[in-house]
Amino acid sequence: MSGQYDEFQPYYRAYLLHTGADPGDVTGYILWISRKWREWRGTHGIGRWDVIGEEERLRFESWLFETVPEGQLVLF
Repeated sequence: MSGQYDEFQPYYRAYLLHTGADPGDVTGYILWISRKWREWRGTHGIGRWDVIGEEERLRFESWLFETVPEGQLVLF
């Protein structure tokens, strides 16, 4: 399944793999990634306006991709 999504950016690929949405559903992606970002920040005690660094961004990516079946997504 991931082969058909190889040309997409990693976060958008994660959205497609998590949801099975149509690749043209950009609005759905924006809503989904916003919810995931808000959910992650809330569970890690990071406020809405707090600035995060590279380490936190990498933790977010790991958390976001942890439910995607192994081998379907390669982080860049």
